[in-house]
Amino acid sequence: MKNLRFFQQYTQIMLLFCLPIWCQALDTGVTYAVFATTDQSYIEVNVGIAGQTVTYKPIDSTQMQASVEVLMLIKRGTEIINYEKYLLNSPIVTAPEALLDVKRMVVPNGSYTLEVQFVDMNNPNNKDVFTTEFTVELGKNLYLSEIQLLNKFRPDATAHPFTKNGFFLEPLPFGYYDRYATKLAFYAEIYHTDQLSADYQVRYFIEKEEGNNRKSLVSVGTQQKKMSPMDAILVQMDISKLESGNYILNVEIRSNSNALLTSRSIAFQRINPFLNFDATSLTDEMLERQFVQAFDEKALKYTMRAISATVNSSEAEILNGTLRSGDLKAMRFYVFRHFVRLDQNNPEAAFKSFIENANAVHARFQSGFRYGFETDRGRTYLRFGKPDDMVHVEDDPSAPPYEIWIYYNFPKTGQQNVKFLFYNPSLAGEDFILLHSTARGEIRNPKWERVLYSRNAADQEEGDNYNDATNVQRNLGRNARVYFEDF
Repeated sequence: MKNLRFFQQYTQIMLLFCLPIWCQALDTGVTYAVFATTDQSYIEVNVGIAGQTVTYKPIDSTQMQASVEVLMLIKRGTEIINYEKYLLNSPIVTAPEALLDVKRMVVPNGSYTLEVQFVDMNNPNNKDVFTTEFTVELGKNLYLSEIQLLNKFRPDATAHPFTKNGFFLEPLPFGYYDRYATKLAFYAEIYHTDQLSADYQVRYFIEKEEGNNRKSLVSVGTQQKKMSPMDAILVQMDISKLESGNYILNVEIRSNSNALLTSRSIAFQRINPFLNFDATSLTDEMLERQFVQAFDEKALKYTMRAISATVNSSEAEILNGTLRSGDLKAMRFYVFRHFVRLDQNNPEAAFKSFIENANAVHARFQSGFRYGFETDRGRTYLRFGKPDDMVHVEDDPSAPPYEIWIYYNFPKTGQQNVKFLFYNPSLAGEDFILLHSTARGEIRNPKWERVLYSRNAADQEEGDNYNDATNVQRNLGRNARVYFEDF
């Protein structure tokens, strides 16, 4: 029995790279927005601290915790109008992670300075300060709040600090979407549209900064809204195909005649290095930073043999040549290239999902000296997924054990009711062979029934012409064609 349990080994290897890190240059992000209740206005301040830039203090041999003193000041000139001072403690963790928090402070109409000071309590010399000017001008006229970029959101009716209007809204204080991000979400509030003469539209769009004050429109959406004292906007946009660069998210309130009433904008960065992946641009230095660098020869060969079950013949030739070369660097490059093509934003996640499935297929269909995904059933399962229905027959007196797999919808070719027939002529373990399929591009054998029942004499063939016959005579227990055609 052969089972590498590679996915579990991979997880253990990657944990070795998550050791505690103590470093300087506290990296913080701050965003804010002015909102209002029925009787007062307030500023909501979201803060984030990059986990690798704050000092984590060991609690025991495996756990650690960080602590940062945060001082938020709302100033008008030299006068302090409101403030918050507190310790922001991370959860007790085994590896550094980002710290996030939100505070809300009442602020009347006026012009102010927001100042946020950060001090790493485990290293007081590790500090940062953020300052910005802002204005509160909420009255009875139409008002659109600042835009809040979100890392994620979900329905939530609890009293969590990040919950608002029935949703958990996790902020994105750094305004930065890395290569793992596929969605951009944002939140804003609109006040006093009941003062308008008719319903209105919210238009939101993303522009890419091209340089020299030039911008290009890359995505746009609209919502129709009804007049109300207060309304909220919660939108999610697909950014999986946005190339690396600087972008502007714009939100506009427009009348139904398309007159611009008010607007807000916020800048963000997108990093998507593998969007238009060019194999020639992958340097040794880049490859050394990718997940495949943790794989040893055994893991690489296992992964490539699993991949071989899913690729076409021309790609299989390249794969097999790379395997035969024994060049670990070339093998790492091949594996990385394969999964970056599957998921340009997160090739590592694509790998994890694939290898977990490959491990399960191997365990289910392993046979002899091959991995389970190298058998005909395993290869089919790995390529096309679990069948919608299956017939397993072991009691047909005229045939060896056989299975019929049925896929009602087959996206690979766009067909419906696709069938695969596997049989075990050697009667050895689980070594089933693909005999016939209705899927385009797969083995198609019009005489499959003759092969399946080949133990019997030629007089069992249906019809007078033995050489051209495709069917066999009906007989007790000889139901393969019935199963194949009726399911």
